[in-house]
Amino acid sequence: METAKKNKKKKRKASYYYELTISNDPKSSVRSRRYTHVMLRIYQVLISLLVLFIIGFVGYVNYDSSVAKQREIALTQTVEQLQAENATLAAGNEELNEKISILSETVNQKIEVVAQIEEKSLPTGFPLSGSAELEEKNEELSIDGETVSRPLIEFKAADGTYVIASGDGTVSVVAEESAYGWEVRIDHGNGYVTVYRTNTEPKVKVGDEIPRGGLIFEIEKPDGEDVGKVAYQIIYNDEYIAPTEMLKIEG
Repeated sequence: METAKKNKKKKRKASYYYELTISNDPKSSVRSRRYTHVMLRIYQVLISLLVLFIIGFVGYVNYDSSVAKQREIALTQTVEQLQAENATLAAGNEELNEKISILSETVNQKIEVVAQIEEKSLPTGFPLSGSAELEEKNEELSIDGETVSRPLIEFKAADGTYVIASGDGTVSVVAEESAYGWEVRIDHGNGYVTVYRTNTEPKVKVGDEIPRGGLIFEIEKPDGEDVGKVAYQIIYNDEYIAPTEMLKIEG
């Protein structure tokens, strides 16, 4: 019993580890550093943690770089797609502008043609092929018990002078009448109608398309007269107007 107690009383000696630093200089002394077992374990843990941190950091950097690269690739693809779409839109816009230009030119040409047609249809031309004397008159008529005054121009011209259309139109009336002998009406559209009256038989019939300057009558003077007479009138929207408002007289 006494021996056992003596053994228990003996202190257990601690274990140490030494790190020796030896220089190649003969004059330098050997340096030593002592470590306990616990200190070494702590160093090992710290080194392990440091290694794990470095590995994690490198992994994180690589992952972040990979994600950034993928984003860059995605952005590049998006930019290329947008550039392609923009090029397509630009080409489509150019094609559309070209079509608009062609359409605009076509519309302008159509407007010009329509204007030319309308201008040719307006009864502004002189209704005789040669020179003539003219006199503005008012024709007085009794319609439904009321006196109606209709303006006209009476031309006096020599034999062989042609009565011609003052604008493009369609013959709407060919009839005999008491005042001059024959009457022809031409519908020019846009509300305009011209009336031509003289004593000779017309050269046209109802439904004929007649151009400006087209032949309607050939003047022949009546027996006992020196010249032939032609009455000319213009109707606009069913109202008789003074022919001088439309007539272009040159010379």
